[in-house]
Amino acid sequence: MITYHTLTPNSPLWSQATTQIAAIDWPAGPHLAKRMQTPTIWQPFERVIYATTGEQLAGFCALLAEDIIPDTPYSPFVSSVYVAPDYRHQGISLRLVQQAETAAEAVNIEGLYIVTRHMGLYEHLDYALVDRREDQFGRLNRVLYKAFE
Repeated sequence: MITYHTLTPNSPLWSQATTQIAAIDWPAGPHLAKRMQTPTIWQPFERVIYATTGEQLAGFCALLAEDIIPDTPYSPFVSSVYVAPDYRHQGISLRLVQQAETAAEAVNIEGLYIVTRHMGLYEHLDYALVDRREDQFGRLNRVLYKAFE
C-alpha cells in the first residue's frame, strides 16, 4: 500500500526522503535532494510529496516557487514528478500531483503550473497548455496551468 507524506524541512521523514531522492537515477532527484539539504532556502508554502511503501521510495514530487524555466513570470510549480520503476503505471504520478494540489490549496494558492515534455498526462487532472518555453538546458517544454475552483 502506498502512503503519501506531505513534507516540510521540519518533518520527521525529511532526512530519509532526502537520502532516497538523492539516490535515484534521474538528475532531477539529486537536484531536489541538494535543495532539500538547505532547508533555510525553502519558502513557507513549499513542500515535498513523498510516496512510500513501508520505508521504500515509491515516488515524489515537489511544490516549489521556481522550476527549471529561468526568468519566468509563472509560479508556483508542481516540480520533479517521479515514480520508481516498480510502481509505474498505477496512477501514482497523478496522485502525487493531487497531493501537491491539496498542499497548495491549504495555503490559499489559487493555481499551479507544471513544466513538462509529456503529452496528455497532466491534462487528465485538468491542466491546460499556457506556454512553451526552453528550460535551463535548452529543451523546449510545455507549461501547463490549473486554476483551483
